Amino acid sequence: MLAGACTAPAPEEPTAASDAGGDPAASSTPDSTPDPALAAACTQFWGDPDYADPLSRTVLDRAGSAPDSGPSDPFFYAMTADDIALAFEQTDERTQQAVAGLAEWFRTEPERGEDLDRDGFTTAWVEAAEACASTSVAAAWALAPGEDGTKPAALVCAQVFDTPSTLTHFANSNVLTSNMFKLVGLSGRAVPGDRMDDVEATEQLLSAQIAAVDDDEVRSALEQVRLPFQDALEGDTWSDGLSEPLGTLGSACDAAGYSAPAVGELEDETDGDNREDGLV
Repeated sequence: MLAGACTAPAPEEPTAASDAGGDPAASSTPDSTPDPALAAACTQFWGDPDYADPLSRTVLDRAGSAPDSGPSDPFFYAMTADDIALAFEQTDERTQQAVAGLAEWFRTEPERGEDLDRDGFTTAWVEAAEACASTSVAAAWALAPGEDGTKPAALVCAQVFDTPSTLTHFANSNVLTSNMFKLVGLSGRAVPGDRMDDVEATEQLLSAQIAAVDDDEVRSALEQVRLPFQDALEGDTWSDGLSEPLGTLGSACDAAGYSAPAVGELEDETDGDNREDGLV
C-alpha cells in the first residue's frame, strides 16, 4: 500500500518518506537563498505559495488513474513524463536525476495497468520531494509533517479541495471533498455503515490538517467539516451534510489566500460507492 492508514495521515503522504527510506526529519522551512533554477522548477512542480495549479497535482491525478486507464492510452501518461522533465530541464544534473525516476515511471508503468509498480511511484515521489525540500514548503511537508501550527493555510486548503487522494487512505484520483461526500454527503444523508473504516481515516486526515494549519479561521472551519465524521464514529450515523461547513471553509481559505471552489461547484457524489480505486 502506498500510504494512508497511519495514526494521523494528511491528504498527502506524510509517511511516504519513511516508507521509501527518506529522511523523516526533513525541515519544513526551505532555505532562504535557493538556486534560482531550482526554485523556479520546484515552484512550478509544487506550487508554492498559492498552490493554484501545480504540476504535482497533475502527477498525482494521472498516477491515481493509471491502473485503470493506462493500458488503453499509455502515450497520454508518457506526456506527464515529458512535463516533469521539461519543468526541471534548467536545474543541475543532480536534481534532474532525482526527478528522472518519476518521469520514467510514467513512461513505463501505466501501460501495465493493475500490475504497475505502486511502490515505485511512492519512491519516485519521495525523491522528487527531496530534490525540492530545500526550496518548497509543500515538498518538505510531502516528506514529513512539520511542527503543528506551521503548515500554510493555502497548502492545507489546496489539499482538501483540489489535491487528488492518490497517496492517502483512499488511494484514488478523487479529491478529498469528493471522497468525503460519498460518506457524509454534501447534503444530508445516512453514513454508510460498511464504510466506517473510511470514515475513521477521513477523521484522521482532517485532524492532521487541523493540528498542522497556521490559520485559526481555517482550523475552526476544518473542525466543523470534521464533526459529521466524529459523530458517525460515536454512533450518530445521520449527517446533515457538508454544504455549510465547506462554505465556511471556502471563505476562510479565500481570506488566507487560496481560491477555493464555491459550494455550488462541488459535486455531491452519494449514489452508490462509485469508488475509483487507484494506487493501493
